Amino acid sequence: MSPTLWNIVLAAGAGRRLASVTGGIPKQFWSADGGPSLLEDTLARSAVLAPPERTVIVVDRSHRRFVHALPDVERVERVTYQPRDRGTAAGVLLGLSDVIAHAPDATVLIMPSDHGVTERVLFVDSIRAAAAEVDAGRAGVVLFGVAPSRPERDYGWITPVGRSTGTGLRPVSAFVEKPDAVTAVGLLEAGAVWNTMILVARAQTLLELYRQQLPELTKVFTASRRLDEPARHAFLQAHYDVLPQADFSRDLIGRAGDLFVHTWPVELGWSDLGTPDRLARWCASRAGADVTEQDRTRASALIPQELQLALWLLAFGFRLVG
Repeated sequence: MSPTLWNIVLAAGAGRRLASVTGGIPKQFWSADGGPSLLEDTLARSAVLAPPERTVIVVDRSHRRFVHALPDVERVERVTYQPRDRGTAAGVLLGLSDVIAHAPDATVLIMPSDHGVTERVLFVDSIRAAAAEVDAGRAGVVLFGVAPSRPERDYGWITPVGRSTGTGLRPVSAFVEKPDAVTAVGLLEAGAVWNTMILVARAQTLLELYRQQLPELTKVFTASRRLDEPARHAFLQAHYDVLPQADFSRDLIGRAGDLFVHTWPVELGWSDLGTPDRLARWCASRAGADVTEQDRTRASALIPQELQLALWLLAFGFRLVG
């Protein structure tokens, strides 16, 4: 473990697009196969990078009862409750402020809690190498992308430039959020990669980006850090309603310089599990299902997403039993 690395896990999403599948449980607290929840799975992946005492989980205040159902999470990790949703920029800054209050010189790993990853060793080794580059001052912010397998329209894309160095990093030239079909095909052909929203940076580097790009938002959180814990929560509660709404990727990282991207191969088995279709794909891949892209496309055209998911999960269950 890096002695300076802290982990910020973003788990405040409502998961509305998966509500019909999860029964209304926010997806990060839901399990696709009866095992650990997506949040617990995320924490298990990151535990070898930063210990529980250097892990901050950002959740929505309305999710408190779901956190209580995971006693190990609440007891061991630092859980920070967001009064309400004011965009991902506020959510990240809430966790970042908690880290800076305890370790101003920290390096931070920021990751969503609703991703699927198959090859954990590759995942961990890549992040460890990126953190070493950041610690050494050779990279400001390292983003993680995945080599695309299709012209996905629902993901953000990153366009790298040049060849990767010995560390596997390439400078970033542009971001594209949720492109139309023609643009997505062009990005695929141009060598752009999917944006996983996972990144490593020095805490102070990110804080300076916030000061430059979102000064009004930053002032509120800077003022809150001068207060003790109870007063800080009361202060944020009182000010959250008037915080400017902002997106972390678009309004902060998309405007930054000194950005690098590490591209994971398709073999990482990464997916953002935000829709029934992507969840079905990932469950099928974990089960080792021999399903082609053409098969999936044909099924998507004929079968409602919820039924597709039920069929994939049924097949996945049979493989687990077998």
